[in-house]
Amino acid sequence: MERLHAVDALRALALLGILSVNIWYFAFPENLTGGGEGGGRSAGLSEGAAAEGAGALAGADQWVAFAATAIFEGKSYVIFSFLFGLAFVLQWGAAHRAGVSEVTRSQRRFTGLVVLGILHGIFLFVGDILLAYAVLGFALLGMRRIRTRTALLLAAALWAVVALAILGLGALTWVMESSGMMDPAMMDSEAAASSGLVLPTEEARAAYTGSLGSYLSFQLSAYALVAPSMLLVQGPMAFAAFLLGLVLGRAQMLERILAGEIPTTRLVAIMLPALAVGGALSVTAAWMVWGAEAGGLGAETLSAGLIFLAGPVQATGYVLAALLILRHRRFGWLVHVLAPAGRMSLSNYLGQSLVLALLFSALGVPLGLGVAGQLSASQVGVVVVLLWLAQLGISHLWLRFFARGPVEAPLRAWTYAAKPFPVKPAAQDHPSA
Repeated sequence: MERLHAVDALRALALLGILSVNIWYFAFPENLTGGGEGGGRSAGLSEGAAAEGAGALAGADQWVAFAATAIFEGKSYVIFSFLFGLAFVLQWGAAHRAGVSEVTRSQRRFTGLVVLGILHGIFLFVGDILLAYAVLGFALLGMRRIRTRTALLLAAALWAVVALAILGLGALTWVMESSGMMDPAMMDSEAAASSGLVLPTEEARAAYTGSLGSYLSFQLSAYALVAPSMLLVQGPMAFAAFLLGLVLGRAQMLERILAGEIPTTRLVAIMLPALAVGGALSVTAAWMVWGAEAGGLGAETLSAGLIFLAGPVQATGYVLAALLILRHRRFGWLVHVLAPAGRMSLSNYLGQSLVLALLFSALGVPLGLGVAGQLSASQVGVVVVLLWLAQLGISHLWLRFFARGPVEAPLRAWTYAAKPFPVKPAAQDHPSA
């Protein structure tokens, strides 16, 4: 089977979104421990801009933070998760064509992801998603023959339960704050720090950029705090996307869209409302965090609930828009530019974390780096663009000599019991096969 190059290009676009969200936790490590200013999130906004509240949207820093939330947060990992479910179907088909058990291959692959996820989470980025993918992948393996209707209902239920639970918690907190039942001062950074619940901003940055020992201690404590939420909160949403990818993969829906079998008008009729509804929810969520004066814990939680609610809807619009563009002959050059990065998306995902850890944490201090907390939001945005463009170029260069990325090759060798790092073959495999 020929590779679906447009799907690889879609992965590369999702990588940009993943980078745009994850970088804030490297640049401002207090976001991992809840120690941001006023108990909220840090994003390198100047004190003057923050004091001006809604009017500060005119500032470039405010716009960058706002855009990262409205455009990428809660959407990119949904697309990545959807593609993971789709890849599972492709790998299952590859196993059947090879006359081997898809169960054995999948178990070996997910075991490899467990190891990569734990190492990634402890040493580079505590917000690692690979461990959750591996754990949920075993569940997907057990449900691989689930009926389409059941899968769609389960996916919708998981999405609704998580989003509505967070929205309900946020609404309750907001009401309690507004009615005086909860003292907002209890949740500011100094009070929270004195309670021992969080690590305040300066201490978090000092630990993250200090010695290797303090960095590892910070990573371990933050990982213990973040990893359960990745499984219990983002996990259900990721599994819902897995199921959708499984269903559409079995129906070969993406192949049909790229082949032009589904009318453009029908796709646009789904895409536009998805973008409008998801975008409105995301803009509202971003405004609650960055566009007005800090609203406290209730506003933060409500914003998170809106992001979870908007994520799958807006991501659907993104995917359809991307496929409509990438399938057009005029944009063949764009597919050519993006696809190599998508082919080695695992390497690029881990590579992002390595570069950002070197740039912001104690790992980069011997190189004169370790600049966590020192960049503005605009500068963080520049890092995102430069790093992503660099990954596009490096991916092209790497795949000129090798068939797969530097992480994909040994993982595939472990999964397939094959030799790692084969030279580039004459015919390329299907994505993720």
